[in-house]
Order: sequence, then structure tokens, then C-alpha cells
Amino acid sequence: MREFLLNSEDFLDRKAVAFLRDSGMEKGLLPISWVHFNERVKLACFPDNMKTIGSVADDLTLDEACRLGKAILERLIVLEEVDEISLENVIWDPDSIYLNAGKELFFICMPAQIPYEQRHSEIYLKRVYALLGDLVSEKEGGDFVSRQIDFQKERAFGDWTSLLSALDQRSTRDEDDACLILKSINTPAPVTFEIGHRKFRIGTDPGEVDGLITGVETVSPVHALIGWNEINYYVSDLGSENGTFVNDQQIAPNTEVPIGEGTVLRFADYTFSVE
Repeated sequence: MREFLLNSEDFLDRKAVAFLRDSGMEKGLLPISWVHFNERVKLACFPDNMKTIGSVADDLTLDEACRLGKAILERLIVLEEVDEISLENVIWDPDSIYLNAGKELFFICMPAQIPYEQRHSEIYLKRVYALLGDLVSEKEGGDFVSRQIDFQKERAFGDWTSLLSALDQRSTRDEDDACLILKSINTPAPVTFEIGHRKFRIGTDPGEVDGLITGVETVSPVHALIGWNEINYYVSDLGSENGTFVNDQQIAPNTEVPIGEGTVLRFADYTFSVE
């Protein structure tokens, strides 16, 4: 049993209590009971026969941690459509998120009244990013996923769909024979680049680049660099005239942006898939 106290019954959100009791479980929220307690209100929930994700996190592989992170996001996407509760009242803490025997996730949502402006303060968004980062950061290879989470946070804050994709982009190749394959989609002549762990420059100047794109005018002579930083591959724009894009988002010059299988790269007008 988990117990919480409210200083006064005036702080109790009865509509939220009723929702948690009647419909909470199907949305992944634990029902909450309440009683008077020394002029205050005692709240209680009963996550019987469930484990917190905090108690199992250390035993998870990176893939399992990523799957758990995706399950959290999938629940969250559903909860954002629920008007009866505020996501600011959900406890975004690994020791307050539960797994039942069927590996289904359940959250604790405090049925407390909060000011209207705080219901939409989006503080919970930062807590979710921190929760996901904690899940993966200590795993082998988790630095790559953490960077993907940070990149998506900066690029599309609160866009959980793009973050679901980021949790899929993790390096699983053997370091000794790892390589990244870039395949052109719309260049005048089809081209494939096989990139190992050395720096690989892409552009139109045959004397300066490793990956040559011919027959184009908008790609710069030395347009971009693909590199390996001992954890993951990245792309960096080298001050090109028409820009480098990762999944249709232009990146800042001389900034390392993680890439992996499934990423779509664009150099000016010319698109490459990453395999």
C-alpha cells in the first residue's frame, strides 16, 4: 500500500478520485481511496503484486530499458487525452511506476486540486525526459540513446512520437567490423557510401572528400562530415551553403548530431537513407 496526505479536504479533487476508481486501470492509473485523518485527508493506493520499475531497472538490458521507455511514452500519449486528471499530478518517478505480472505499466496520479495555470505548466514533460534518461544512461551503449533523447528534447520538445523513434535508434553493430551504409535516394546517379570509424567527408570536390556526389550544384565542395565518437555515429555540417538535414530538420553547422539505422539524411536537395 502507498499512502499520501493532503492538508485539507478542500484540496481533494473528487472528480479525479471518481475517474481513477471507475476508469483508471484501463488508462494505466491506479485507483485511489481516501479517508479523513486528523483533520486531513489520507490517500491510499494498492499496487499489490506489482513491482516498481526502479526495482527492476538495474537488471534490464539496454533493449529492455528502451522497450520500457516506449511503453511509458505510449501510456503517456493516451493520458494526454484524458481531461479528468492532470499529468502534473502523476508521480514521474521509477519507484512510483509499477509493472504487473503481465508487464503492463501503472502510474500513481494524486487526485489533488491544483490551480488551473499549473495544470498546463508542462513541468511533467521535463520529468518524463529525466525519467527516460535515467532508465538508459547507465546501460552499455546507453550514451547513444541518451544523446538521441537529448537531441529530440531540443528539436521537438514534447513530441513523443519522434521520441519513440529515437528509442529505436541504438548501435548494435560489433565495433571491429561496424560500418554505416548511406544509400542515395534522389541523386542523378545512384551512390552508396560505406563508412567505418574514420572521419568521412561528403561533397562534390573529388580532391577533398571521401564520399563524392557528382552531377549536382547545390551540394557544397566539402559539405558534411560523418564521424564516430566511440559511442555512435554522428553527422556534422561543415558550413555548407544549403544545409544538412537530419530527418527533415536542419542542423547547426559544426554540431555533432547522432545518427543511426533508420535516419534520413539530406545534403542540400539530395537525400540518403542510413542503414
